[in-house]
Amino acid sequence: MSTASQLRNLRTRLGLSQHELATWLGLSRAQLAQVETGRDPLPRHAERWLRALAEVGAAPPAVALVPLPGVPATGPPLVVARLAECRYQAQRLHQQLVAQQGRVAVLRARLALGPPLQAMLAPADAAEAAHAPTALRRRWLARLLEAATDNLEPATQAATLLAARCHAWQSEADWLVATLTVGPVA
Repeated sequence: MSTASQLRNLRTRLGLSQHELATWLGLSRAQLAQVETGRDPLPRHAERWLRALAEVGAAPPAVALVPLPGVPATGPPLVVARLAECRYQAQRLHQQLVAQQGRVAVLRARLALGPPLQAMLAPADAAEAAHAPTALRRRWLARLLEAATDNLEPATQAATLLAARCHAWQSEADWLVATLTVGPVA
């Protein structure tokens, strides 16, 4: 994998802007853009920081859409229409749920970066503690972890509520399919 594609994949996986990643790598946003497009090579001083971020920034697991059962072609028109609406709403909410689960996975991936990157930034001596790029990286990491911590619980709660709403629509659709298959329930 080329450095350009590795940078793009890492930024996508961790939900980082070019500016955020450039700060970690010790580059300007414009320099990072040049590297991402393949116009310039990654400066040697940034390779160590990219390698460290890539090693701990594992890809979040992919969440696949679940196929929903088809609408029976026969039955009372109002029931068939309601079933189509239930399927539509369940599918729509499921897509929102997958997107929200992706946001939660990005936040968790960011939090997982914390301990290994903090250990990497531990000062060896007082002179290194005052070193500007290291101090800048420490602040960058602190802001990244703080934002991830602040947003994880609300994002997780939103995913839980979406899952509940999706399940409700799907349950109604399942019940309607069973009703149309077996006949009306007395």
